[in-house]
Amino acid sequence: MAKKKKSVETMAVEGEWNVGAYKYKAPRLIPDYVLGLKERKLIGSLCRSCGKVIVPPRNICGRCHVKMDARMVVSNIGTITALVVSEPVTKGKYQVFGMDPVETGMLKDGERLMPVFVRFDGSDSNVHTLLINADPKKAHTGMRVKAVFAKKTAGALSDLEGVEPL
Repeated sequence: MAKKKKSVETMAVEGEWNVGAYKYKAPRLIPDYVLGLKERKLIGSLCRSCGKVIVPPRNICGRCHVKMDARMVVSNIGTITALVVSEPVTKGKYQVFGMDPVETGMLKDGERLMPVFVRFDGSDSNVHTLLINADPKKAHTGMRVKAVFAKKTAGALSDLEGVEPL
């Protein structure tokens, strides 16, 4: 089997993407995850059979179908595995998780939104979040990042504000 070549180029796809149109079903174990976020920790479930660590936690291992009842804290440092860089955001044009990012102060008018998948060190899964405090021209897969937590954590999914370059 031929080894896949790694690409350092970012593929561009033109068009309009409604990033706020998707709904996600949270696993039942989300309370374990948000309690960890309140303490500025990323918690995953550990499969005692194959050793996989999944963040956020899951009930059943997708590989060996064994109950995952053990918990494990993973690193706040990780690697971007996939990303999207939006067109410049203007007030009223986009919604992220049901909110206008310009109105909430998450982005300034004209900034770009960068949703990413990050594999945190010690984990075997990806976490969907935002890349913040980064130059869109320098953002790429393979970039090393660290978790950015809210100044005042409250035990909510919003405690993880995103990731930023190391």
